[in-house]
Amino acid sequence: MDTKNIKGILDSYLRNLLGVVLALVTTTMANSGLASPLDFGSGEWLTVANGLWAAAVPTLLRYINKQDPAFGLVAEVAAKEVSKKLSEAAKKAPKKAPAAPKKASGGGSGSAKYTKK
Repeated sequence: MDTKNIKGILDSYLRNLLGVVLALVTTTMANSGLASPLDFGSGEWLTVANGLWAAAVPTLLRYINKQDPAFGLVAEVAAKEVSKKLSEAAKKAPKKAPAAPKKASGGGSGSAKYTKK
């Protein structure tokens, strides 16, 4: 597994973790009648800590999905195939000459009708 794939997996897990932790903190505060997470006891923090493994479930499901091209088990094969097709298309594409830079305008209105009052 390459580092780009690992980065994608970690990014996905961290997004899931943020969502799960925010949801658990807000529902725990609402259910316990606490005004702030600073008021949590060990029981409330254990509930939030369960979010660490719960957030990994969607990422794990994507990883084991053989048809997920983002970072599933076929991601490396799909990436190689896409790179190969892009290289082939780039070789076939006609070369274009770079466009000439546009001339800067003089900044004036070009009209002699302006009079100072």
